[in-house]
Amino acid sequence: MIVLFFQYLTVETKALLKLVWDSSAIVNIKEGNESGYSPAYSLWRDLSDEVFTEKYVNIIPSIAIFEVNATASSKNRDNQRFLREFYMLGDHEEIYPIDENLISKAYPLFAKKGFDRLRGADLIFACIAKIENACLVTLDKAFKEYLSEEIKVIDLNDSRQTAMYRDQLWAFAKALP
Repeated sequence: MIVLFFQYLTVETKALLKLVWDSSAIVNIKEGNESGYSPAYSLWRDLSDEVFTEKYVNIIPSIAIFEVNATASSKNRDNQRFLREFYMLGDHEEIYPIDENLISKAYPLFAKKGFDRLRGADLIFACIAKIENACLVTLDKAFKEYLSEEIKVIDLNDSRQTAMYRDQLWAFAKALP
């Protein structure tokens, strides 16, 4: 009886699969290739369609909201159609505040190898991924180049034609405590 109770607790306390979405990945949700395929949209749909059975949360750093809107403005000025408004927030998404709490947790990371190579919002995204023990979803190759030993990076560049991210994400999910 005690063994069954312990197994039940183990199932209930399994960690969430956390995904920090950087701005490049969020923008890519709306930008398909010539065939209409978008690796970011594909991953988002896989999660919402429960292709992965693990419980998950999509972490959207608050600064990304501003960066995505700035990208929309830039694309629209350049006569590229890009919808400014698209609904992303649901039951599995949370806006991550950029505040004093984050700064105090992230401060020790600023001078650490790899983190010291990033600028601006990229540093924020990487710090959140490290602090939250989350996967960083990105199209920015710098994360994989500088931080692949510090954080889990899902580089969607590898999935531009097909959903190559799936094996990587399953491996991350299986490694959860």
